Amino acid sequence: MNFTSFLFIMDFMIYVVMGPTCSGKTELANYLIDKLNCEAINFDAFQIYKDMNIGTAKLSKDDPHYKKYHLLDIKTPNETFSVMEYQSLCREVLSKLLDKYNDVVLVGGTGLYVRAALFDYSFEKEEIPVDDDLLDLSNEDLHKLLESLDIEESKKIHVNNRKRLLRAISLIRHSNKKKTDILNEQTHKPIYKDVKFIFLCPDREELYKNIDKRVLSMMENGLVDEVKYLLDNYDLSLTAKQGIGYKEVIDYLENKSKYACCVELIQKRTRNYAKRQVTFFKNQFDSETYKNIEEAKKGLGV
Repeated sequence: MNFTSFLFIMDFMIYVVMGPTCSGKTELANYLIDKLNCEAINFDAFQIYKDMNIGTAKLSKDDPHYKKYHLLDIKTPNETFSVMEYQSLCREVLSKLLDKYNDVVLVGGTGLYVRAALFDYSFEKEEIPVDDDLLDLSNEDLHKLLESLDIEESKKIHVNNRKRLLRAISLIRHSNKKKTDILNEQTHKPIYKDVKFIFLCPDREELYKNIDKRVLSMMENGLVDEVKYLLDNYDLSLTAKQGIGYKEVIDYLENKSKYACCVELIQKRTRNYAKRQVTFFKNQFDSETYKNIEEAKKGLGV
């Protein structure tokens, strides 16, 4: 019996709490942890980093629920982290938790992470040869070349992430396929039978208002000092530097922007990110949608 067949005969429920930033996901996840007497797995791409707490709205270590969470604080900010790594770690943790509990909660806002973990996403693991002519190109030239070959993939890779740029271009050259096409060829069927996708989606006006308030609260609670600490203690990876709130504060500390502009930019980019999250979750998952936590509690009957 293969791995997928085995999973489909198991008797359990996986609750996936997802939604845009500032929608109340952590509060609902904590409620489910208490009611179901189970544990949770994080699928937020930046909460996996240690010492990135305020800017990611991470659950405090003083919160009694913190010890019930997995895949929080598992990497230092100088390390990179990929979807493939998350897939492997999440499935490993999920398997262990399902041996211990009837239910498990997954919670976060990085949709691709949970898609990769719960569906049949596969990744290229073998080494792909890099042609000699690519090695002499600058990062900017590599990014432009990738744009001409696979515009969608180029949007996902930072211009300074030379390793990923070389890999993406080499994949196209040696397989004659875009990574986008390779992913589209996969069936992306769920590998777990009993999964309940819970989508928290507040009204846009309310969501944006809460986002603006949260950003102000983050700044008041020491986000600038947190970023100073990170810069003093880590050679931040490209991944960590791209977190909304962190890159803007770094620019502020480097005198590239004024404080007020920094705050406004974090608010604007967070609202834009929330909009993209809503679109992704709506299109990618067959979920039960609720406007707020109380509505979700009633609908779930837990």
